[in-house]
Amino acid sequence: MSTMTRNLVLAYCVATFFFSAALWGASTPAALTGIVSSEAEKTMEGVVVSAKRIGGTITVSVDSDETGRFAFPADRLAPGRYQISIRAIGYEVADPKLEAAVGKGITEKDIKLDKTRDLASQLSSTEWLMSIPGTSQQKEKLYKDCVWCHTLTPVMKSTYNAAEWKTTLVRMHNWSEAGALYKPVPSPTHVGPQPGDEEFAQYLSSINLSSKPAHDFELKTLPRPHGNETKVIITEYDLPRKNSEPHEAVPDKDGMVWYSDYAEGILGRLNPRTGEVKEWVDSLVKPGYPPGFHDLELDKEGNPWLGRHEFNGFSKFDKKTEKFVDWSLPEGVSPNVRPTFIAIRPDGKVWVKDNPDHKVFAFDPTTGKFVGYDQFPPGTTFPPSSRSPHQIYGMNADSLGNEYGADIDKSNIARVDAETGKATLYPTPTPNSDPRRMHFDAQDRLYIGEWASNRLAVFDTKTEKFQEWPVPIPWYGPYDVAPDKNGYMWTGTMSLDLITRFNPKTGEFTNYLMPLLGVNVRRVEIDNRSTPPVFWVGENRQAKIAKVETIE
Repeated sequence: MSTMTRNLVLAYCVATFFFSAALWGASTPAALTGIVSSEAEKTMEGVVVSAKRIGGTITVSVDSDETGRFAFPADRLAPGRYQISIRAIGYEVADPKLEAAVGKGITEKDIKLDKTRDLASQLSSTEWLMSIPGTSQQKEKLYKDCVWCHTLTPVMKSTYNAAEWKTTLVRMHNWSEAGALYKPVPSPTHVGPQPGDEEFAQYLSSINLSSKPAHDFELKTLPRPHGNETKVIITEYDLPRKNSEPHEAVPDKDGMVWYSDYAEGILGRLNPRTGEVKEWVDSLVKPGYPPGFHDLELDKEGNPWLGRHEFNGFSKFDKKTEKFVDWSLPEGVSPNVRPTFIAIRPDGKVWVKDNPDHKVFAFDPTTGKFVGYDQFPPGTTFPPSSRSPHQIYGMNADSLGNEYGADIDKSNIARVDAETGKATLYPTPTPNSDPRRMHFDAQDRLYIGEWASNRLAVFDTKTEKFQEWPVPIPWYGPYDVAPDKNGYMWTGTMSLDLITRFNPKTGEFTNYLMPLLGVNVRRVEIDNRSTPPVFWVGENRQAKIAKVETIE
């Protein structure tokens, strides 16, 4: 080797070391690094590069920086062979069987990308809504009726005519929201055609591929990650069942992550240190009703409590005995009760909602007794309308045990005093905001995802004042909001695959792109024991649990 060659190799190694050290800390070299490039753009920033050990269950993803370079820290990839994949809108890897061998030193693996021939298959639901023609009402119906269960890609690439869509819509009306394309779940309700189906069928057949070989409108896309949006590492853990639906993912004080299955009565526990997963099946069933869980909360002992999605039932899982204890709301409640959400009070009692009767129950697990309260103040009217008159969605309890519920269809935050039972409504500043899921911080401030108004909100329970911030991406639909110890607010969405961190002091939104299309984020959680805090979420349509860590 010539002196010049040795110097070039040495310079490369030093540059790679300092590049990785700048990203991951002074003593953390890279295990795998390289440059992402394409003929169209040369070096490319904001490409998500994923490495999954062949035969393994853990995928680690990083982003390329402004020079096109990506780097996996050495403590994240053990020696072995890895399948390499990418996500970059409009592109795909030139070599679909791209692999890399990781050893004890630094492995260099450059990645070449080609322009995709099928951009439509890469679009998120938000990007479809940005692209398709139609009125805001037509797009809103697509948004509110379809993205629960799948992305809009199968809708837009379908070839159904209007008559076929009318039949399909009736079929869709009779699937549960807990279902997915790969696992349809029958709903316990059975309905026929609904008002508006014919007009909606006509609209769908006008924008899909039923009368043309390709879409005759521009496909609009969001930009790739840029700047601070690339300073992230995402770790995904495969669940053992390929059709798992991890609606909730909650870390406990021991570092384990508990998750509930949206379609099945299954509780799971992930050990992030090893990737090991253990699952338990609750035997409680109601014939003709899906058994899936909707909510998961941990009590002071770390025992999971779960709410049912479709029928009157909620459960506690005892970690020591590994047994479920099941309860139902008392006799006399509506037959359509679904205790989808629960909230655990500091005194150990549990709030359980009863939407059809407009009540909430305080349940004492030591005595098995229920005490019911009116969820809404005296004089609240419940007239029939196209929108439900009032409906509590997510629930939380503050430090005093008071219950707070998200009145999704009337855009209120509802409060029930734990001592007096007094009910109070606090309308959100933006009408028709559809608040969904919420988290409290240590100061009893309530962080709220306002899904329909595309806003994040904070309600200060002491001053009884709201603050709201619009999300700059259209059709984002924040589902839940969780605060971290540094003052950031975190959220996610069903309509595109971004995890978003918001700084309320500066107004800055930072969007981290997930490696896969169609993760379908619901509940979000923050583990504040780490520095920086760690974000956890269940990929509800990908059978994975994901951890998002920023690089500060």
